[in-house]
Amino acid sequence: MNVQLKNLPLNEELIQAVCRWENDPAISPFITPHYVETSELPSVTEGNVRESLSNPDKRNYFICVDDKPIGIASIIRDFPALLKNDGKTAWLGIYIGDPDWRNKGIGKTVMALYEEECRSLGYRRIELGVFSHNAGAIRLYERSGFTQIGVIPHFTYSQGQWRDDIRMEKILCHNLG
Repeated sequence: MNVQLKNLPLNEELIQAVCRWENDPAISPFITPHYVETSELPSVTEGNVRESLSNPDKRNYFICVDDKPIGIASIIRDFPALLKNDGKTAWLGIYIGDPDWRNKGIGKTVMALYEEECRSLGYRRIELGVFSHNAGAIRLYERSGFTQIGVIPHFTYSQGQWRDDIRMEKILCHNLG
């Protein structure tokens, strides 16, 4: 199995795939913040996906297995939600969208590829937010060397209750001067 991060040109097939992934009830409570106390998450539209994938402040990479796109990893510089903005921090957005590839153990490989890409772009640290009920992702990030740097309580309403956003970081270069 060949896992890669690819900067693919956008086409209708990819936009439709991302729309399906982000509306999948199995993962949407773990990737999309919900700020209203209702049980239903709002649908992600094709327009939302186009806007997100065309954002000039965001580098989007498709997670590919044997050239098949199965998810997304994004890098955002100077993301407004950063707890520590030193000008050399990448904000991580990542998920496996294709249900056939979830829980297959490729997360560690994807994280290593992501870190390699961040280093090549000159980033010195990575910061991310993970919802407190996403135990699998928290374990992956901890195993990948991330440490908790903060908690934003009652950040998202999911599965009938308010959930915290756990903020984590990984230092890529210890010379931050």
